[in-house]
Amino acid sequence: MTVPMGPDATTQDILCPYCLEIISYDEQRLFVRDDKQMFEELRVDRRISPLRLADTLRSAYQRCGSSEDGQAHYIPVPYLTNGVPLTVAMVGDSATGKTHLLTQMIAEIADGGLKRYGLQMQSVNPQDHQTFMSERVERLRSGEMLEHTRSAGEFAAFVDALLLSRHDGTARPVAFFDLAGEDLRRTDALTRFMVGVDALIFVVDPLRALPMPYLDPLRGDLGHTRGGDPAFQTVLDRLPRTSGQYLGVAAAVVINKSDLVRFEPPVDRWLAEPPPDARLAERFAEESRDAYAFLRHHTGQAWAAPFDSVLRCTLHFASATGSHDHEGRFPHGTRPLRVLEPLVSVLSMCGLVDDSAADGATVVGW
Repeated sequence: MTVPMGPDATTQDILCPYCLEIISYDEQRLFVRDDKQMFEELRVDRRISPLRLADTLRSAYQRCGSSEDGQAHYIPVPYLTNGVPLTVAMVGDSATGKTHLLTQMIAEIADGGLKRYGLQMQSVNPQDHQTFMSERVERLRSGEMLEHTRSAGEFAAFVDALLLSRHDGTARPVAFFDLAGEDLRRTDALTRFMVGVDALIFVVDPLRALPMPYLDPLRGDLGHTRGGDPAFQTVLDRLPRTSGQYLGVAAAVVINKSDLVRFEPPVDRWLAEPPPDARLAERFAEESRDAYAFLRHHTGQAWAAPFDSVLRCTLHFASATGSHDHEGRFPHGTRPLRVLEPLVSVLSMCGLVDDSAADGATVVGW
C-alpha cells in the first residue's frame, strides 16, 4: 500500500465521495479515532520510522475541507493515496434486499472471491472494515436478518472501502455506498451525490416486480404490492448523459431474491452456473439477454429502464441469502448465490478486471 512519506510525496486531486468537492492529501487535516470512536487531531511525527508512520497513516482519516460549511466528513487516508478511487452505489427501494446483497458481496471478496479475476484485496481502513465484518457479515452469516438502510442525513450511507490490486501493481480504492430509497426521493443533496458515482447496481425485488401467483402469500405477509421502483427513475433522471442519449456510468441490474423463482426458466439455469473464469463478456452478454427477456416478459418496462438508459449495463440473477427469512432470522443460515457476478461486471467495465479472452472491459456491458 502506498502512503505519502514526506512533503515531496506525489498527491492527486480526488473527488470527495460525500460532497463531490475536490480533495487531496493534506497532513494538516489528519485525524484518528480514539477509544470512544471520536475523531481527534493527528500530528504527524517525522522522527518515527517509515514503517511506523505508514502504519499510523493507514488508520488515519483526513477531514474534508468542505466540512466547515456542512456535515463533517472524514476520508480514510489510503483512499486519497492509492490511485483513482472507484465508487459503487446500490440503488433500490426499502426491503429489496440490497443491504444483504452488498454485505454478501463484500464478504465473498474478503474470502478471496476476486482472486480468480486477478485481484487482491486489502481494507482501506482496518478498523472500519473489521467493524463491518463483525456487525454485518458475521451477523448475517449466523442467520440474523440485517436492518434496512438507515437515513444518512446529508450524505449517502458509506458502507466500506476496499483496496483492489492487480498483478501488474495497479491499485484502486473501491468505496461502496448503500442508498436508502426514501432518501433518494426526498434529499436533493443526496441525489447530487449520484453525479460523481462511477458504477451503479440496481436491485430488483421479485415480490414487487413479478406477477407469479405463488408469490402472493409472501407479498401479503410483508405488505408488498407490485409496481415499479421509484428509486430507479430518480437516479436515472439525475445522472448526466455523457454518451449521447445514454448515461455513461457503468451499471448492473440484479434480479435479487432469485431463489423465490428458482424453478422458473431461465432462472433455474443461471442459479446453477458456477462463477465464470474466462470470457466474461460472452457469459455476461448471455446472462443479460436471458435476464432482460425474463423481465420484459413478466414485468413492465420500468424494471428494465436502467438497461435501456445506460450505455454499459449488464443484467444478472442472484440471491443474497438463498432463502427467505422467518420472523427476522434465516433458520438454516444463508447461502449466497452468484452475488459477485454483478460486481465483477462493473469492475470489468471500469477497467479493474482484465478479460483478455473477450477483448477486455470495452465488451462487457455490450
